[in-house]
Amino acid sequence: MKIFKRSAFIVTTLIMSMALLTACSETPKKENQAANGTTAAKSTSSTDLNKAKVFTDISITPKSFKLKQDDTFKEKGKTLTVVAMHIENKTKSDFGIGAGDFYLLLGKEKIASHGYYDSFGDVIKPSKTLDGNAYFAIPDVKGDYKLVYHPVNGPKTPMLEWSIGSPTK
Repeated sequence: MKIFKRSAFIVTTLIMSMALLTACSETPKKENQAANGTTAAKSTSSTDLNKAKVFTDISITPKSFKLKQDDTFKEKGKTLTVVAMHIENKTKSDFGIGAGDFYLLLGKEKIASHGYYDSFGDVIKPSKTLDGNAYFAIPDVKGDYKLVYHPVNGPKTPMLEWSIGSPTK
């Protein structure tokens, strides 16, 4: 009789554990998904994308932050992303700038630009503009990113910073 009670207790405990785990891992209902979609739309509009910031008459605008599909990219635990940039030289002299002058922040983690065949880098003539892409290999964790302009040969402190949210498809 003791064996039967012990077996019944174990079976009941297992069934209750499975029921609990199933209930906790249930996928969200459509109402929750709609609410989450609304929240995501609000967070996208609260970023600094398409907002120009100026440093010594150089206007820099991150246009978009997207996931990049590339089957040759094989860094385990990372995803390739691209930030489209627009830079305008409003000075009277040439100005050199490149993707290596930027990095991403996720919390306190600094993510350097990823060398890619069409990453931008050039000397911009006075009153001219440059449109290009900066690539980053980001970790496979969700979060809101910041884009930081910090020239390679510049001062120790970062110059400009944008809140760019999470990458979109």
